[in-house]
Amino acid sequence: MASSSLMNTQLRMVLETGVDVNGKSLFRSKNFNNMKPSATPDALFAVALALAPLQQHSLFAVERNDSSDLQA
Repeated sequence: MASSSLMNTQLRMVLETGVDVNGKSLFRSKNFNNMKPSATPDALFAVALALAPLQQHSLFAVERNDSSDLQA
């Protein structure tokens, strides 16, 4: 049976940069690598909220991306 081991965590801030000619929202993301894998969702969200005022565009969403190593 395979097992997994959490290797690293990435924080992604999705920023709304404007609208296109059809009125659809345009987005850009900023990624912050090497976050502690043990970080709680509340801690990562707090970091994103602290960084949001420093961004040129408004914060739309906060995402967490975890990478795992699979072993047999």
